[in-house]
Amino acid sequence: MTVVLPCYNAAALLAETLASLSAQTLADFECIAIDDGSTDATRAVLDAHAAQDPRFVVVSRGNRGLIATLNEAIGLARGQWIARMDADDIARPERLARQLARLNETGADVCGVGIRFFGERDGLWLPPENDAALKAALLFNPPFAHPGVVARAALFKAHGYDAGAQHAEDYALWCTFAKAGAVFTAIAEPLLDYRVHPGQITQSRRTEMAETGARIRADYARSALPADWPESDKRRFAELAGPDRLLDRSDWFTFTAWLITLAQPQTRAAFCTVWLDALIRTHGVDWRCKKRFSLLSQQLPPPDEERGKWQRQRARVLAGDAVYGLIKKLRGRA
Repeated sequence: MTVVLPCYNAAALLAETLASLSAQTLADFECIAIDDGSTDATRAVLDAHAAQDPRFVVVSRGNRGLIATLNEAIGLARGQWIARMDADDIARPERLARQLARLNETGADVCGVGIRFFGERDGLWLPPENDAALKAALLFNPPFAHPGVVARAALFKAHGYDAGAQHAEDYALWCTFAKAGAVFTAIAEPLLDYRVHPGQITQSRRTEMAETGARIRADYARSALPADWPESDKRRFAELAGPDRLLDRSDWFTFTAWLITLAQPQTRAAFCTVWLDALIRTHGVDWRCKKRFSLLSQQLPPPDEERGKWQRQRARVLAGDAVYGLIKKLRGRA
C-alpha cells in the first residue's frame, strides 16, 4: 500500500500526522510525502521523520498546487492500493488495516471511513457502507472524507485528479470512479480524526468549491438519476441538491418528493440526512411542512448523531419560522 501525503506549510501540525502513520497496525506500506514548495519547516519535519522510519519517501520541489502534487505522488506510488492522507489529520492506528481488510472481504475498489472532527468543530460524519448508497450519496456531495480514502492504485493511475476541478477535486474523482464502474464500500466508524482550522481549503475557498461542486453534481446527476427522468428534472434536482442553495417551501416539497421516490432499501442511507439539511436551507417553514416532516422522519429517519438537528427542525416546523425565530432571539438575550 502507498500512502499519498501532500504537504504545504504544514510544519506546525505535521509531526502528529506522521506519528499516526508510523503507528499503523498495518506495517507493510510506503508513504510518498511531497513538500509542495513550503516556506516553513515542513521539509525539515519530513526529513527528520524519514530518517527514523524508512517507509517514508520525501520529495521536495517548488510549489505546483494540490492537484499536481497528488498526481505526481500517484505516479510514484508502487503499492497496489493508494491511501490518501492530509498533513493536518490523524489516522487511528487500525485505519489502514481495517480498510484493506474491508476491500479484500468485499472485492470493492474504493473504501472510505467515518471521521471525527476536532479543532474548531466537533462531531461525527459517518458514511453509508454499501455501494448503491455511496453512489446515491454522490448526487449531493462526496460521501466520505478525501483524506480517509483507500482505492486501487490502478484506478488512481487511470483517471487521476482533474486540474479543472480545483477545490472539489475529490468529488470529481469519486464521480469519475463511479461512472467507470468502480465498486464502493466504507466503514461507518471514525477511523480518521479530521482537524478543522481556518487555514483549510474547505474553510477559505467555499465559493469556488460550491461553484465547482455544482458543475460536478449536475454532470453526475445526468448519468446517475433514472433514465426515464426528463433532463429538465435532472437539472432541477441537481440545483436543489446543492448544499449552498437556498430553498423556498415549494422547492423543499419538490425535492423531498424526489428523495422519497429514489429511496430504495439499498440506497435509503444516502437520503436520511439530505432531506433534513434541505429543510435547514428552506425559508417559509410552517405547519404545512408538518405532514411531510413526519413522513420523512418515518421513511428516512436520520442517524443518531443527527438527533439534535432533527429535534430543532421538528420544533421549527411546529412553531413556524416567525415564532421559532422569535424564540431563538429571546433565548439569545437570556
